[in-house]
Amino acid sequence: MREEEFEKYLLEDDKIVSKVKAVRSRVNKARMIERHFKTSLDYIVSDDRRMYESLLKIKAEMKDTNGNISNALRKYYHFVNGALFPMLSDYK
Repeated sequence: MREEEFEKYLLEDDKIVSKVKAVRSRVNKARMIERHFKTSLDYIVSDDRRMYESLLKIKAEMKDTNGNISNALRKYYHFVNGALFPMLSDYK
């Protein structure tokens, strides 16, 4: 993960209200994903199929009841690819 660049990207996001706490939380969740999958977020977001499967696994394996962990990965996807990843139900 390109952590410093990702933090800067999040700090510039107008949709994030409480900047420091929210940014720290998203970066921590991004690190959690890397530890869980034992790979970098850059590897995950470089392939849409891999991204889709990772989101499914986050939901099933990481008890992501409020969607915050998935959201951190989706933010990283947007940071790297400049596009939003579709909802799971819309992906095919």
